[in-house]
Amino acid sequence: MDKLQALEEKRLKIVKAYQKEQTTGIILLVIGIIGFIIGLLNEISPLLVIGIMLFAIAIYFFGKARNHHNTFRKVIKKDLITSLLEDQFESVTYQPELMINVSRINQVGLVKRPDKYTGEDYISGMYKGVKFEVSDVDLKERHETRDSNGNRTVTYETYFKGRWYIYTFERQFEDVLKVVEGRFNSADKRGLIKIETESIQFNKKYQIYASTQEYAFYHITSSLIEKLLELEALHRGTIQYCYIKNELHIGVNDRHDYMELSLKKPINEATLKDFMSDIDLIPAIINELRLDSQKFKR
Repeated sequence: MDKLQALEEKRLKIVKAYQKEQTTGIILLVIGIIGFIIGLLNEISPLLVIGIMLFAIAIYFFGKARNHHNTFRKVIKKDLITSLLEDQFESVTYQPELMINVSRINQVGLVKRPDKYTGEDYISGMYKGVKFEVSDVDLKERHETRDSNGNRTVTYETYFKGRWYIYTFERQFEDVLKVVEGRFNSADKRGLIKIETESIQFNKKYQIYASTQEYAFYHITSSLIEKLLELEALHRGTIQYCYIKNELHIGVNDRHDYMELSLKKPINEATLKDFMSDIDLIPAIINELRLDSQKFKR
């Protein structure tokens, strides 16, 4: 509670400074616009110049207000998240400006290779002996169109936006298992065989591909099917899974921005409830999929 109170005091100071710069900018902008309009209608050159100058100064104050907002996001957010993570995990680090390396995402072949990508809120740590890495990911594909005059327009459209999890356990497996909801590129099925389970509901929801049938059913038990369906129900969008070597990759494509805080909301236990649910999903996957069990140890 003491940590939350200290962070709330910092937030209040930033809010006060932000509101001061924002209000000053608005006042100068309004006066500048009024002066410019009067000068324009009455052809008074000095008023035109003053109006333009006040407009420029207003932009400067809006910039200062934006800097205060960024300070909250970078400093307060990092301090808060780091504190919350350290209370729950071992050897944990939080780097808000980083993401999971896109080459690692490409290697597992759950989603198409992006033409452009961004990401943030990288977290790594350990829980019950299982290492984990998590970050927000935004993957985009390039689209090119031409009009009737032959002019080319290039745009980038998001096809995956959400969270990517990587769990690393002790045991190295030689086989591969992919459980995919939604589109699945044929190239990513190469060398794998399609698997059907006894659950009609699960087969309708997911496509399952594995290097061997034995390996697929080593992981896909009736209890796992139940857990995967429960995890799917907790998310919007689609979820992809890949067991490869000593890693489990999970891609949650739900168009959700995780780990976001509002400058306007107080920092207390009540307002952190939804925020904590984003953190709680990290150990929940380890617990629900039993990644700390003997199956995944050497």
